[in-house]
Amino acid sequence: MRRKLLSIAILMIAGIVSMEWIDRRILWALPAAAFILFITLCKISKQKKFLLCLLLSFCTGCVLMLSAQHAEEQGHLQECMGKNVTLTATVVEVQRSDEEKYKLRCDVGGELLLCSYYRPLVNHWDLTGCEITFTAAVEKPKPSGNPRTFDYGLYLKTKKIFYTAVMNRYQVTSHSPSLTYRVKRFILSHREEMIERLQIDAEVKGLIKGILFGDTASLDEDIYKEFQHNGTAHVLAVSGLHVGILYGLYKKCNGRRKSLLTALIFCLLLALYGTATLWSVSVTRAIFLVALTLLGNLWDRRYDTASALAAAALFIITDNPYAVMGASFQMSFLAVLSLTFFTPLLEKKLGSTLAVMVSVQLGLMPYMIYNFNYISFIGILCNIPVIFMISLLVPIGIAGYLWFIVTGRLFPLLADCLSGLGTLAIKVNHFFEAEGAFSFDIVSPPLWTICLLYGLVFLITSEHFRIYFKRKDFNELAPQTVFMITMVIFSFFASFTPFDQASIIFVDVGQGDCIHLKCDDGKNLLFDGGGNINYNIGEKTLKPYLLKNGIGQVQLAAATHLHTDHYLGLTQLAECFDVKKVLTKGRAGQRIMLGDAQWIDILWPQQQDPNIDDENLNSLIFKIQDHGVSVLITGDITEEGEKALVEKYKGTDTLKSDILKVAHHGSPYSTSDLFLDAVKPSVAVISVGKNNYGHPSNVVIEKLRKKGIMVFRTDQSGAVGIINRKGKISVCTKNQ
Repeated sequence: MRRKLLSIAILMIAGIVSMEWIDRRILWALPAAAFILFITLCKISKQKKFLLCLLLSFCTGCVLMLSAQHAEEQGHLQECMGKNVTLTATVVEVQRSDEEKYKLRCDVGGELLLCSYYRPLVNHWDLTGCEITFTAAVEKPKPSGNPRTFDYGLYLKTKKIFYTAVMNRYQVTSHSPSLTYRVKRFILSHREEMIERLQIDAEVKGLIKGILFGDTASLDEDIYKEFQHNGTAHVLAVSGLHVGILYGLYKKCNGRRKSLLTALIFCLLLALYGTATLWSVSVTRAIFLVALTLLGNLWDRRYDTASALAAAALFIITDNPYAVMGASFQMSFLAVLSLTFFTPLLEKKLGSTLAVMVSVQLGLMPYMIYNFNYISFIGILCNIPVIFMISLLVPIGIAGYLWFIVTGRLFPLLADCLSGLGTLAIKVNHFFEAEGAFSFDIVSPPLWTICLLYGLVFLITSEHFRIYFKRKDFNELAPQTVFMITMVIFSFFASFTPFDQASIIFVDVGQGDCIHLKCDDGKNLLFDGGGNINYNIGEKTLKPYLLKNGIGQVQLAAATHLHTDHYLGLTQLAECFDVKKVLTKGRAGQRIMLGDAQWIDILWPQQQDPNIDDENLNSLIFKIQDHGVSVLITGDITEEGEKALVEKYKGTDTLKSDILKVAHHGSPYSTSDLFLDAVKPSVAVISVGKNNYGHPSNVVIEKLRKKGIMVFRTDQSGAVGIINRKGKISVCTKNQ
């Protein structure tokens, strides 16, 4: 079997992913399953020693991930959780979001802590390598609150960060960093100074910084969205494209000459550039591959891209197995695999340049659909001029950066060149974006279909498959086929979530309400949608939640009342998603039929008063009936409103419900004993997030528990799902 190193890397990655996805209670079943698979493959293959090596690779991946998880749970910072402690740390790097928002990556006794700092910093890069002392409460980053959505905690783990803190002030105890940190500070400070001195428009400057160094913090959000919609956002994350441009220039200048000194100088330049870009996974991978290429040329050894890629993967995951979970790792390696497998088949008809672009676009398209939920039909066409401009901008920018490092001055005409190319790139992207005419949102397909697609495509396009298929030696193809089928089956079960069975979901939208109802006929309804004036809940929370859970349309979005934390998210969602109808008005006695066993009753108000001062008194009160299970949605109704409801439905079971959405996020001015006695819920859900109002009140929580009511909070449990099994309720939560 050729490219054995690639198979070893894939099996090791499979072991890492298994440890992250699989329940620890069935952890010890994995080695048994792997051994059974090994015995099965041995019967159909003569390469028993290599299969044993693959089994060991899988187990090595499992051990690597278990070690990383153990380090996370047993470190010193774990003991500091939830307490204000005084820490001494070395500042590894400082990232600036704006003038009063910084992220400090700190080394605390070998563990990394990400600290947020919300005050102005002058020459923030000068903190790199300094030793500081500060007092803060250490926390674990909050995981994703909703199923299948972006997990910030996991993202930080891909950067070897397990804990976060908010730093109010600090004291520098040592200004004498090590030589490594002094070099890093020198490189980063010159990077920032060069960008600051460019006399060009702010939006172009933000783009230049993103293209040259992968830092998009100062890039205009609308411009970034246009790059995303056109499938050209990859140029804003320093990757193999940038390193490849530099390597292409090196080959043109060096020709066929083999010079160890020239190769070392170029590697030093790449190391400098890698430091300036903070060594992202894609840059690390690209520089690693270029270094192997240079070594191969110097030693007259054959270079195989797939094997070199596998070596790079092993290098990265050995240092941090969580890197496998990051989009940067996944996209970077998928892109190179696509080039390796697809380009030889396409370049005969398309030519080498176009074949490379098409190969990368085709290889990444299923991943982009699954992970980012959009598709661009003009991406390949738009990439041609954009990449051409980048191929000019990157060497000019890097040359100007090197000149600035040596002389402390900007290269003549540098600002004009960068401004012209950057402005042209923005205009070209804007032209092709055409207000979203050629890009579309798309729901995430099931994970197993993505794994099956990639498995089949990479298997069929491999040289190994073509050779043995022509020879009709199917026994040699059996191990790869069995492995592919195993991974597809594993992905099918690993991607399952209990929320797939839930018909009612209390969505985590932070400080606000949102209830999602799934109808028998496939329709989807939302009751409230959260909202925050500083954050677009509709676009950044609700839309991803819906698309990633296979929902492409909301038939009805109903708001209990027009307060920001209930209504704003729905209006934001309607601007970027297919929402058929928004309901804000109603009165008691109205019923919305959804099917024979599903309907919605409006219980309040008797008549909405547009002139009322307290909007909470106008809250629509909904009661959902779902196959014998009832849910009472109370909005922000006050104790006064609760008394009016009890009085209106006195002597009936109208208010009685299995599940109560606790009013006003657990405010002490709601959820009276009188109201609870009328509703008699068995489950209470409090939709709440971080706030300054004291929600939820401990008095309310204690009151609910004393009455034997199970209490769930979205700020602690994340999304809460109600699974209805023939009238019997079971509850699932996103975060146990």
